[in-house]
Amino acid sequence: MDNLPEHSPLGASGAYRWMVCPGSVLLAQGVSDAESEYAMEGTLAHHVAQACLSTEQDAWERMSHSENITKDMADAVQVYLDNLRYSYPDRQQDKFFVEYSFHCPDLHPLFYGQADAVYIDEANRTLHVHDYKHGAGIVVDVKENLQCMYYACGVLEAMQLRADVDKVVLHIAQPRGWHTDGPLRHWGISTLDLEAWLDDVLLPAMKHAEVSRDTLSGEHCRFCPVRKMDCPQISKDFDELEELMTLITDKGGAKNLSAAKLGRFLTLFDVAKIISKSANETAFARLSAGKKVPGRKLAHGRANRTWKDDAEDACVKKFGDKAYAERKLKSPAQMEAMPEGEKLTAEFAFKPDAGLTVVAAGDARAAVSKDTKSLFTDASKKGKK
Repeated sequence: MDNLPEHSPLGASGAYRWMVCPGSVLLAQGVSDAESEYAMEGTLAHHVAQACLSTEQDAWERMSHSENITKDMADAVQVYLDNLRYSYPDRQQDKFFVEYSFHCPDLHPLFYGQADAVYIDEANRTLHVHDYKHGAGIVVDVKENLQCMYYACGVLEAMQLRADVDKVVLHIAQPRGWHTDGPLRHWGISTLDLEAWLDDVLLPAMKHAEVSRDTLSGEHCRFCPVRKMDCPQISKDFDELEELMTLITDKGGAKNLSAAKLGRFLTLFDVAKIISKSANETAFARLSAGKKVPGRKLAHGRANRTWKDDAEDACVKKFGDKAYAERKLKSPAQMEAMPEGEKLTAEFAFKPDAGLTVVAAGDARAAVSKDTKSLFTDASKKGKK
């Protein structure tokens, strides 16, 4: 793997994009995309986890190695570490692999990547593949997760485990992102079904993406390197969005759109927000370099006032105990970070009903049915058999 790029253009982490928008692979050739601060934070968290698993340290012990390793990061990584250590007490017996790299040229020349953690349960003929997610904004589901399934296929092929494994269990640890199934989620699939997916779906998609110019926009545009370039699909979307805007005007408002056109408008608007964010990042970079962007300028971000270091003594001297606010219970998240706080939080914390909101169909939250017909009984059929 020495002569290969660090990341495969047909790799696991981008499968959610190139499998639905194969044309993005050719469009992205030669396009560099600066790593965001969130991505850099995630990379550092992975390095912390790898170091801890290799040295049997806890995450907090790595905080002295870099000022960027915060308590929040250490707490999140520790959830992942504790789960692995509890689940695999025999991990030191050549059954457990950390940051396992694979390259499967017999499947496809660009079929390579690195799984965060792999464990082979020989007794139960099961392969466990773990993926750590440090992000909090985008919650990831484990069921039929393309990235994890790709990793599992690579591990099975590289280790030649097909004859020894009947089941594959995929695991996602995402301590900082709230999910109804908790921060540690898993999903199983038979080896035969995974191989069928590899042969019938993944490999054909890889071959198609090598030559295809077919494009499709969606949530995957958020991390596509072409989002800052001249993407033909985005141009089409904006033309379609303009047509819908005209239709909304002609019909007297969005309330008069059909359900299909309303849904399409919202989908296109979501893509437009992704491109708008990218444009804002570009404007910031240009303005920071001293260039001009008509209608835009750099300004200090809004911030609430905070106290100087010596403010407490002065305030107490002036107002005594009245300088302090009333005692307030810590938030569930803050309490959860304390020793044995998770158990207490699980028993006494809850999420209040925040009402309903419209989200994309692919959102991790469960759909709420508002079928009013189910609330009523047909009176005309009452008593009939």
